[in-house]
Amino acid sequence: MGVAIDKKRNVAIIGHGGAGKTVLSEAILYVAGAINRMGTIEDGNTVSDHDPEEIKRQYSITSAVLPFDFEDHHITLIDCPGYRDFLGESTSALNVVDSAIIVVNGAMGVEPQTRIFWDSCENLHLPRLIFISGLDKDNADWDSAIASCRNEFGKVVAPLCITIGEHHDLQGVINVLLQKAYVKEGDKIVEKEVPEDYKDKVATARADLVESIVELDDALMMRYMDDENISTDELEAAMMHGILHGKFCPAVGGSGKGTIGIRNLLEIILHSMPHPGFHEKIHGLKPDGSEEFRPPAEDSPMTARVFKVTSEGQVGDVYWMRIWSGKLKNGDTVLNSSADDPEKIGNLILMRGKERKDVNEVSAGDIVATMKLKHTKMGSTLCSKDHPFILDAIEYRRPVAYEKVDVDDHNDLEKVISALHAVTGSDPTLRIVQDDETKEQVVYGMGPLHLDVARAQVLKRTGVGINWTKPKIRYRETITGNAQAQGKYKKQSGGRGKYGDCHIRLEATERGSGFEFVDAVVGGVVPNRFIPAIEKGIVEAMVHGPLSGSKVIDIKATVFDGSHHSVDSDELSFKVAAQMGFRQAFEQARPILLEPIYNVTVMIPDEYTGDVMADLNTRRGRVGGMDQVGNVKEIKAQVPLAEMYQYINTLRSMSQGQGSFEMEFSNYEQVPSNVQGDIIKAHSASREAESH
Repeated sequence: MGVAIDKKRNVAIIGHGGAGKTVLSEAILYVAGAINRMGTIEDGNTVSDHDPEEIKRQYSITSAVLPFDFEDHHITLIDCPGYRDFLGESTSALNVVDSAIIVVNGAMGVEPQTRIFWDSCENLHLPRLIFISGLDKDNADWDSAIASCRNEFGKVVAPLCITIGEHHDLQGVINVLLQKAYVKEGDKIVEKEVPEDYKDKVATARADLVESIVELDDALMMRYMDDENISTDELEAAMMHGILHGKFCPAVGGSGKGTIGIRNLLEIILHSMPHPGFHEKIHGLKPDGSEEFRPPAEDSPMTARVFKVTSEGQVGDVYWMRIWSGKLKNGDTVLNSSADDPEKIGNLILMRGKERKDVNEVSAGDIVATMKLKHTKMGSTLCSKDHPFILDAIEYRRPVAYEKVDVDDHNDLEKVISALHAVTGSDPTLRIVQDDETKEQVVYGMGPLHLDVARAQVLKRTGVGINWTKPKIRYRETITGNAQAQGKYKKQSGGRGKYGDCHIRLEATERGSGFEFVDAVVGGVVPNRFIPAIEKGIVEAMVHGPLSGSKVIDIKATVFDGSHHSVDSDELSFKVAAQMGFRQAFEQARPILLEPIYNVTVMIPDEYTGDVMADLNTRRGRVGGMDQVGNVKEIKAQVPLAEMYQYINTLRSMSQGQGSFEMEFSNYEQVPSNVQGDIIKAHSASREAESH
């Protein structure tokens, strides 16, 4: 596109849901001259939220890529969803930008999702700044919001401006480092000298800011202590160095709706936030698995990552990628190193909402879209054919909400599943799994909103509504004692009959030992050719146990006696006889049900620890320990899967949206007798209903 790498900026706009990210994005585009009027969320005409589902719900569901030019720079904003259910979109975006603006509601201060986004930036070593939004509202307070940020994130947060006026009388902001005022006059923001009645306040704020900046540099600190003059350029350089290394986070503010503070924000993006070349190197792997590092430069081999896939109706799928190194032109053939397949780049597009602009060439630092790729998926690495390279995979949080797919008309199930696969293909935190054991289709997502949006997308694609229902639990059946029984199958109906007779002994074995079959028949009472049929019959009977129809595990089965008929005996007869004997012996060997137990880690602010512990106890959970991680308590417990259905809803409710959890399968354990009785009754009732 002809823009040097040091003139490019890629910035994610992140923050808690409702903090004002989309309004801020709209204001930046307007002040930069990229759009001639600002839309509103209420009217459904913002550039970011142009999807019909977003307009209907009035909140962001997907990230919006917003490229524009401003003062000889090319800037790409990515407006990210704020609700935790759509964290996958934000995670993808944060892995392809060079800095982030964390939007904090001026009335609410730091909210739960704000903390999560801050931690994400920390983990990715992503430079960031804070924008305090909505300062023109009655309940907003600049000082309180700043105090909330510093209390949560420490002294690394430093206010870079003060406001002129407040609430509905908010007129502008003053950058205390540059000592410039940006004041609204009519529909324009005008740069002015600091008003006389604000000079003392600016001097005090600047002195505090300078103290924060010089602490970043020992040499500057020494000069400061010696009362030497330190120029604004030196302070800016030290501040930027602190930002790049995560040691300094400037805080500014204003009003997106009133466009106040936006010009100041743009100046900081240009002069204090990093360009794509600030990365020393890009880490990845060669096809042989060895490490490789590449500089993020135009003269390096081409490397790009696909971080977003959208479906644009008749146009088809659109693939958004970040060019990490090298150059890419229309018509180039590249290697999808993730799939080891070639891809032809038909066209390169800059897309902003519904607007699109074709470009012939892009280079390191650009974020661009293309279409009609055959082998590429979310997260794929595209690279030069001659220099294969696979970027490190993006790490996403595991989905914790799950629902069984149910439809009114079973004939519609196939097209619903097909649509769900298409939807999950563009969202790494949404997946559909066919359970081979229960034969159910189960969708996993980040929360109820996430699953609700997936359902709406399927309805839009197919016209078929989905009913979410509780999936079946994969119970297991086993025995705790030993027993033996005779299985005899005899049938005569004219002509050749059926005859099979075998004696089966079942023994309990250690948990995890699996299935063992022993042939202990002597004297040829059961011919050797029928022994495999007996084993097969037992194995088939173990697929659906007598108690609940669940798989039987961890038993030793021995065939030790029996009889046969020289004419009527065959393999099928002995298989049926083995199944009859197995069921009888199983029911006499003190059978029990086992349930899946999961390791659960709950992350919760300290003040909700008691409520969470009490709730886990009601779910038959066993708390194994607690760790303190910052202001968050990590509670580790083992909980039956049967008690975890829709737990995310309960956890968020009891923690005002601040709790989260992860879960992973641990082992199988015996179901309590009262619970086992209920499960067996439910299974019997289900079978009886099916028979009618």
